[in-house]
Amino acid sequence: MIIIRDLKKQYPDTDRPVFDGFNLQVENGEFILLTGKSGSGKTTLIRMLLKEIEPDAGELIVGQYRLSEIPAGRIPFYRREIGVVFQDFRLFEDKTVYGNLELVMAMTGGRRRDAEKRITSILAMLGIDRLHKRYPRELSGGEQQKVCMARALINQPTLLLADEPTGNLDPASSAEIMRLMELVHRQGISVIMATHDLPTANSLIHSARRVDLDQTAPPSAAEGTGAAGRAVEGSAAGSADAPGTELSTMGNAAGSGIAGTAGTASAEGSGSTERPVSS
Repeated sequence: MIIIRDLKKQYPDTDRPVFDGFNLQVENGEFILLTGKSGSGKTTLIRMLLKEIEPDAGELIVGQYRLSEIPAGRIPFYRREIGVVFQDFRLFEDKTVYGNLELVMAMTGGRRRDAEKRITSILAMLGIDRLHKRYPRELSGGEQQKVCMARALINQPTLLLADEPTGNLDPASSAEIMRLMELVHRQGISVIMATHDLPTANSLIHSARRVDLDQTAPPSAAEGTGAAGRAVEGSAAGSADAPGTELSTMGNAAGSGIAGTAGTASAEGSGSTERPVSS
């Protein structure tokens, strides 16, 4: 479960908050569509859930983690439990599809003897097992995004975050990615996806709950550039623009929900100092 309470965030040199008292609860296994205009907070919310940036006030709880209490040294381990799909792929260009996934498993302490079975299974599920020897430059945009989805799923996350995953794709590829997102969700994985591709989302994702950040903006934010109060929910309909804030790179391996793994292997298996949060 994800609990967001009274979230507040305002960037320096801006006259309006992005969030001003925002609340949201996501049940285990839910599919959430984040919609809203550029600047409404879609990418900001995903970055805060990844603990890339901090809120000014409020509370974020993801499963057993109270994010404000995770020590810096434990953040990479928290991120290993999250899959991330970005708009701009972030694949290693000098490695094959198989090599990209194998590297993620190696960086996160996965056992080599488990790699082949796990990678083969994920690629087959996404319908790209025939592409395992190809390099990113040899793939279409839609194929590269499927590889990114495979990378995000390789560590069997309970939560998948997707920031505009169809933003750089043609309509046919976008529809296929949406179909695969729905397939992933049916595996019991919670999904939070920021999107402006609402016609495709509305027609293909039948079990999603829409959270429209434009409709939660305070009255002073006439342009819909801030979110306050409870999320307004509905079907995936309407329109929205791509977010104006880019996710930071965190290294190319970030697409798997991993950051800063180098040099942290010694911490593996150590006791976490986060306080468990009961839902």
